[in-house]
Amino acid sequence: MDISVIIVSYNSRADLEPCLESLKKQSLFDRTEVVVVDNASTDGTPEMVRDRYPWVNLRLSGRNVGYSRGVNLGMQVAQGRYFLVLNPDTVVREHSIEKLFQFMEHTPDAGVVGPKLIFNDGNVQYSCRRFYNWKVLILRRTFLGRIFKNSTAISEHLMLDYDHETTTAVDWIIGACMLVRRQAVESVGPMDERFFLYFEDVDWCYRMKQKEWGVYYCPEAVVVHGYERESAQSVINRSFVAHLASLIRYYEKWNFVFYMLKKYREVVKILLFVVVDIVAFNVAFLSAYNLRILLGDVFVKPIFEIGVYERFVVFENLLFIFVYFSLGLYKIRRETSAVDELFRIGKAIVLASILLMASTYLSQIRTYSRVVVIFLVPFAISYDWILRTLVRRLHRGLISQKIDLKRVCIVGPMDKARELEERLVLDTSLGIDVVGVVETSENAGEVGGGSLGDLSRIGEIIDRFLIHELVFLPGAVPEGKLAELVRLGRRRVIDISVLTDYSGLVVHQATVANLAGRPVIAYRRDTRYALDRFAKRLLDIVLGTGFLVASVPFSVVYLLYSSIRGSAPYAWESRLGLGGKSFMLPAAGARSSNGPSDIVNLPLFWLVIVGRMSIVGPYPFPALGVALVDRAAKFRFDVRPGITGYWRVGEEQEIALDELLAQDANYTRNWSFVEDVKILVITFGNILMGKKRSLRLKDPS
Repeated sequence: MDISVIIVSYNSRADLEPCLESLKKQSLFDRTEVVVVDNASTDGTPEMVRDRYPWVNLRLSGRNVGYSRGVNLGMQVAQGRYFLVLNPDTVVREHSIEKLFQFMEHTPDAGVVGPKLIFNDGNVQYSCRRFYNWKVLILRRTFLGRIFKNSTAISEHLMLDYDHETTTAVDWIIGACMLVRRQAVESVGPMDERFFLYFEDVDWCYRMKQKEWGVYYCPEAVVVHGYERESAQSVINRSFVAHLASLIRYYEKWNFVFYMLKKYREVVKILLFVVVDIVAFNVAFLSAYNLRILLGDVFVKPIFEIGVYERFVVFENLLFIFVYFSLGLYKIRRETSAVDELFRIGKAIVLASILLMASTYLSQIRTYSRVVVIFLVPFAISYDWILRTLVRRLHRGLISQKIDLKRVCIVGPMDKARELEERLVLDTSLGIDVVGVVETSENAGEVGGGSLGDLSRIGEIIDRFLIHELVFLPGAVPEGKLAELVRLGRRRVIDISVLTDYSGLVVHQATVANLAGRPVIAYRRDTRYALDRFAKRLLDIVLGTGFLVASVPFSVVYLLYSSIRGSAPYAWESRLGLGGKSFMLPAAGARSSNGPSDIVNLPLFWLVIVGRMSIVGPYPFPALGVALVDRAAKFRFDVRPGITGYWRVGEEQEIALDELLAQDANYTRNWSFVEDVKILVITFGNILMGKKRSLRLKDPS
């Protein structure tokens, strides 16, 4: 198969029929397949295609997934050496596909070629363009364009100085009709699905030119394009909104100013959080002050007018900001959870308040009410946590819209790099845009094979592809070369991450230290470990007893109900506990296959009290699955399994065995009493919000 025609339709029945009829008249029709991807049309488009054009490979997306996603779905099933991406509102003139095909066959550097587009009246549509600049944006998207119709910027953008009758290389072509080489797509990647509609063609052509594939305009091929973009006709319509959203995404992705802002995003975000924190501190002070006035009758001493507190408030703000900096609350962490944030804010506010109260005590300042400082603590923690959480949610919303993504380049062998890329792309919460791979194997120089280039061109690659972070796979480069690249990253102000096979060495007490002038990974003795273990066991007994007592009336009712039905009240399964010893785990009814599922379960909490289980811990592993636990993961049995844990507070409903074991290993290696409390807080929060999670192990096959 030479050519795969890919058409994305959405309520396009009237336009699609003449388009398909024109394809039947092409000289290369017998070497062409046609794939129509329908984005949930409601005008009978799929039925029309099935009834009248059985030779069309019809694919139903199920919903309107957007144009670029539709094209990608079509390319996934296409068999041709070339993809002809075609709008449904086009009619292809005879022999035009053949002319585009012959051009590609004789132009090996061509990644994309487009025909001459004409309107229904025969006038030329200026479909080959030069890339946008800020002048073009202003004139094309505002009323100024109507005033300055003869602007040089617009003329250059639309290539009005060109006769449109000569084949030439261009910056980009309108995506209404473009023939794309499969090899180029394998090198550059498919259409970027962040562009729901519009700018996907500009972005694709830009990426083609980055990878040194040519973009050409071939006027010998002619296609009638009867639809003028609605977004170009009026400002107030849905099409304009979609165009504007794609425009923002395009410039956020490629514009150098946006690149520099993201490069120094930490500075911007630190300033934002400082402003947010100052607002929280001052609102908290006003709340504490007014609460003190409200409770005036409770206290003997009167409170001074608020104007007296002016210097106190300034000092309070400076002290709190200093403590925040000292405790690392201005280190930007994308993975920070709301519970982690709450604990860190609480620690900082309490410490800052103690210092604030001590300063007023030591200075013998009597004008400031220390009760106000005490009231200040809960208000400051609450307000600051709420504001920071709102800011982070707003940022996560931007990331979900594919804005403010970190552009990452993976360095290592292609096969392993692609595997990591798939995992990073699937986890959308990371906010990562994997730009490509710097190949370190023998095929490193083959850019067309999907690599951005070899390691010797890393500086050029960083600049050309606007890289924010380099991720090195284990053993991708020698130690000496890695040190050199780390220095390069520091000079270019980009992040460097190194994946290691020694993940077991990275635990919470690990630090990089200096020993006789050499860097070492140091594991300092944990003097609180015994105390933390005692606190954990005490917490188990207290909570286990409390839940046991609370579950008695519910358990009695449940036992009576089970007796009336004649069914066994609990299902029992053999699980592995501390030291790998088996114990019988109860769960209500027949839902025990994946661990304890009922928070009210009297026998379950009895197991906690007697020390067979813990409130928080790793997954209670089935006894029959012990053979699946490799030697490296057996230390998970050094602790008691839990009623809750990482495995219960995550988002996934299904989890693979290796992922589950990795979670358990992470919990065991990095265990701390504070981390247990965080997991408990998340668990109770999920219960209150009705997020009852039931874990299922994925089928290993």
